[in-house]
Amino acid sequence: MSIVFSDRFRYTLIVSSYKERIFLKHSLIRFSAVVLTIAFVFALTGCGSGSNSFTWFVDSIPANLDPQVASASADVIACENLYSGLVRKDPSGKYEPALCERWEKSSDGLTYTFYLKDGLTYTAAKGNATDYAITAEDFVFAFRRLFRAETNSPYAVEFAALENSAAVLAGQMPESALGVTASGPLTLVFHLSSADDNFLEKLTLPGAMPCDEEFFNSTRGTYGLNASSTLSSGSFYIYNWTASGLFLRRAPSGSLIDSLRLVQNTNSAGQSAAELIANEKCSAAPDDTAAPTTLTSLSYSDTTWSLLFNCSSVFASTELRQALASAARGAAEVPDGGLYAAANGLVPDGLTVDGMNYRDTAGDVTPAAVDARALYLTARQTLTTSDFNKVSLMVPAGSGVTSAAEEINGVWQKEFSLFFSVEEVDEETFAKRLAEGDYTIALAPISAEGGSVYNMLNQFTAAGGGLTGYALNPARDLGPRIAHAILPIKGKGSSNFKYGLIVPIFGPIIGGLLAVLLYNVIPWAAV
Repeated sequence: MSIVFSDRFRYTLIVSSYKERIFLKHSLIRFSAVVLTIAFVFALTGCGSGSNSFTWFVDSIPANLDPQVASASADVIACENLYSGLVRKDPSGKYEPALCERWEKSSDGLTYTFYLKDGLTYTAAKGNATDYAITAEDFVFAFRRLFRAETNSPYAVEFAALENSAAVLAGQMPESALGVTASGPLTLVFHLSSADDNFLEKLTLPGAMPCDEEFFNSTRGTYGLNASSTLSSGSFYIYNWTASGLFLRRAPSGSLIDSLRLVQNTNSAGQSAAELIANEKCSAAPDDTAAPTTLTSLSYSDTTWSLLFNCSSVFASTELRQALASAARGAAEVPDGGLYAAANGLVPDGLTVDGMNYRDTAGDVTPAAVDARALYLTARQTLTTSDFNKVSLMVPAGSGVTSAAEEINGVWQKEFSLFFSVEEVDEETFAKRLAEGDYTIALAPISAEGGSVYNMLNQFTAAGGGLTGYALNPARDLGPRIAHAILPIKGKGSSNFKYGLIVPIFGPIIGGLLAVLLYNVIPWAAV
């Protein structure tokens, strides 16, 4: 496992792709870090009832197939396959047209124009043809539904960059003011108030799928809750939907999957995902055991593992951090089990910007070599052995990185005669202690929120909050805090305006005023 060090952020960064423990047979599928999806299962073959069927064991039977509302894992998996949107990702992670023929993006990144394919129609249950055509107005209606307060859509926050979205959601402006318009039956235009590098990615979410207004109204509040009130815009359609599971089909097409089953595992208790697949009970299943397996797995969640040095401890010395970082850089091997990949930069593979792979664009980034021994000797001139007595390396239990931590600890002992205990704590305690600064060194995951390169890199700025400090920029703190307060985010906690007003707003204002006053009263200030 390679390590990237940046003293500016006071971190030693181990870049890797932490892979979710979901096992698949015969395939590698990349999932979103936010929701579990099988968007590319179409080209897979698996076991089950026939060579072209795919059986997925889910935690619960899908209950809501309204794409603008679906949020449970099983519901999202079903929606990803029932519905097609404007764009999709190909197996390499690049965006390509789905229901559109092409799209255009303005030079300022604020306008997206999509040109839909002609002659597209929805499919009813059991593959029955319908007279409902897929048009640009269906997307306009779908997005307006996202920003209706009564919809309570979890996807509204993802499209907060649309013009007037907050005002429409709050009822301060009409739906027609939302930045989504149809300039013709097949031409759809999005107007953004601010550029969003992940806009195409978000258009693959269930919430961005089309919804026919006439059909929606005809269901009288049951849209997506049963087979007869659901229309498919994707490759699959509902064949059967019972308490036993959701069964999707599509027209046979060579080696492509033509039958997808989402069922609940009720009779194989105690068996691991690997055992279930080996016994041909399913093609995919969640696994929490982390047991070794020869099966090819999965996807990753775009996570960077990092060594965090608490600069309020003995590691206030830049030289000391650099010395330990340099020694650790070549110490840690990639953990076994296929859950990790070696580092090639701060941002892991798989993240894109405007459809381009960030690693391909930025290249592989490695830190400059330093003389670790010389730096360590310089740092030790002001330190004693007793200063290191309370140092420990904290890791989250069950993460699979304990071996890497022990390897790093071993090289520190060999190179510098320093030996720190490796402390495993549960995830809740780990997060709490990180937030409170109750650690000396921690091996911690840093996730790319929403799969965004920007969000990941922004964690390493003082203004961005997160790991490197509090957000003291009102523009960065107040706006997101207001959005958090008004948007219908499922399970959200308090927006904490008591902190939000005092620290990021009044704090910088009062500090600036005091600075001006002090400047005027200090005698040498005018020199």
